Amino acid sequence: MIRPLPVCLAISLALSPSALAGQEGGDPLRVMAARFEVARENAVHLLAPRAYGEALDRFDEAFRRSGGDRAATEFRDALDEAGRRLEVAERIAQDARAQFEEALAARAQAQSAEAADRASEAWGRAEAELEQAGRRFEREDFDDAAGRAERAAVLYARAALSGWRDLFLGGAIQARAAAMTAGASERAPVAFAEGEALLASGEADIEMNRTAEGPARAGEAAVAAFRRAHRIAALFDSVRRREVSVERLVDEHEADLARLAGAADVTPRRNDTGETTTRIATEISRIRAENERLRAELASERARASDLEARTTTLEGRLAEFERRFTGARDELLAVREREARLREVQGLFTPSEGEVLLSGGQLVLRLFGLTFESGRAEIGEALYPLLTKVQRVITTFPGATLRIEGHTDGQGGAQGNQALSQRRAIAVREHILSRVPIPSSRVEAVGLGEERPIASNESEEGRARNRRIEIVLTLPDG
Repeated sequence: MIRPLPVCLAISLALSPSALAGQEGGDPLRVMAARFEVARENAVHLLAPRAYGEALDRFDEAFRRSGGDRAATEFRDALDEAGRRLEVAERIAQDARAQFEEALAARAQAQSAEAADRASEAWGRAEAELEQAGRRFEREDFDDAAGRAERAAVLYARAALSGWRDLFLGGAIQARAAAMTAGASERAPVAFAEGEALLASGEADIEMNRTAEGPARAGEAAVAAFRRAHRIAALFDSVRRREVSVERLVDEHEADLARLAGAADVTPRRNDTGETTTRIATEISRIRAENERLRAELASERARASDLEARTTTLEGRLAEFERRFTGARDELLAVREREARLREVQGLFTPSEGEVLLSGGQLVLRLFGLTFESGRAEIGEALYPLLTKVQRVITTFPGATLRIEGHTDGQGGAQGNQALSQRRAIAVREHILSRVPIPSSRVEAVGLGEERPIASNESEEGRARNRRIEIVLTLPDG
C-alpha cells in the first residue's frame, strides 16, 4: 500500500512557499519538506519506497523533536539523517528509472489524462503495482521488479484510457443518459443512433492512441446529437400531453422550410411545399454527392499517408534496433574501459614490498607481502593500518565483488600448526575489513591454507618471506 503523506510534511508545506525548496537560510524544516515534495513529484516514493519511507520516518522524528526549538541538537541531527536517507532514496530511484522506463512513460500519459481524479481506482492499482516493483528493485530482485513494472505499465495505460474517456467523452455519456431517460432511443431513434455512432468513434480513437483532436470533436458532436434526440423526445411528449398543437408544429416547419429555401436559392410559392421540398432535396443531394467525392479523395490521400506512415514506422523500427545495438556495444566498451582504468588504479596503489596485483579471468588477487604478523601470532598492529587502508580502497572500487581472504605460511613448523595459524590470521583480516567497509559479511570468506601453496622456495629467507603472506581474492561481478 502506498504510504500517505505524513501530517508533519503536509503541515510544513502548508506553512512554507514552494520557493523555499531552492533557498538557503530558510526554515530547515520547511526546506526539507519541500525536498520531500519534489521527490514525490519525481516518483521517488514509488521507485525506492523503503528508503523513502525511512527518510520520512527521520523527518517525522525531527518534526516531533523540534518542539518549537529549531536549533536543538537532537532536531538538527534527526533532520540531517532524514536528508542523508532521502539522498539514498533518490540515488536508488535514479537507478530504477532506466529499468522502469516504460512504466514511467505510461504513468506520465495517465497523469496527462488526469487519471488520478478521473479514474482514481485504476490509477491507485497502477501506483500500488509500481511501488511493489520499486520494493523488489531495492531488494535486488530485478526479475520480479521488471515483471511488476510491466504490469504497472499496463495498469497505467488502462487508467489513461479511462481518464481520456471521461475527459473527452464524459459530457456525451451524460447527455446520452439524459436522452435515454427521456425515451429518446424510441422517440428519436435516428438522432440517438447518430450520437451512439459518434460516441463509439470517439472511444475507438482513444483506444488507438490518436491525438486528442479526434475524441474531443466526436464527443462534442455526440453531445449535440444526444441533446437533439432529447429535444425531439421532449417535443413528442409535449404533443402527446397536448401542451403543443400539431398546427403550431406545421407552421414552424413551413417557416423553417422557407429559411432552407432561401439558403438553397429556391423561391417557394404558397401551397407548393412539395415542389419546394423536392428542389431543396435535389440541392442537398448535389451537395452530398460533392461531399462524397471529396470524402473519396480524402480517403485516397489518407491511404497514401497511412502507407507512408507504415514505411516510416518500419524505418524507425530498424533505426531504433541499430541504435539499441550501438548503445549496447558502446556501453559494453565503456564498461570494459572503466574496469581497465580501475585495475590500473589498483595496480598503482601497492609498492613491491607491500604486494602485487594479479588478474586471472574474473578474479582480482591482492598478494600482500607487507601484511606481516609477529611469529606465531595473528594480531593486526597499527603499523599495518596504512596497507589495509589501501586494501579497503580496492574493495570499495569494485562494489558487488565477493572476497576470499587466504592465509599462507612458510614451510617451517608443523603443517597442522601452520594451517591453524594461517586461519587465525585470515580471520583477523576479515574482521578488520568488515569493521571498516560496508559490505555484507556473507560476501567475505576467510580460509587458512598454511604451507600448502608456496610461491617461492622455503630454502631461503627471502623465499620464506614471500610465502608468509595474505592473499585477498576478489571475484568481480559481471559487467
